[in-house]
Amino acid sequence: MIIRNGGVAIDISQLRAIKTEFLSQGGNLIFEFNNLVIPIEDPDTGEQRQHSFPNEAVNVYIETSDSLRAYFDEWVDLWKEYKTSKRNI
Repeated sequence: MIIRNGGVAIDISQLRAIKTEFLSQGGNLIFEFNNLVIPIEDPDTGEQRQHSFPNEAVNVYIETSDSLRAYFDEWVDLWKEYKTSKRNI
């Protein structure tokens, strides 16, 4: 499920963590995702096996610490809403 907020669009269903990194001026809002699991054929046996590839984190620079905190709180709320709605299905 793709969610867009504050000019950032992410697949919230693959989200593993949301973090902040405060810098001397502003900071980064960091989205970490679950690993990507892809079936791959083993060349020796011809059998399909699941292989896990790490997804790169997405860093979004925010100009002020106050804005970074606000965006972080908004994204955490959106993620909680998604997880709650998923449980109710």
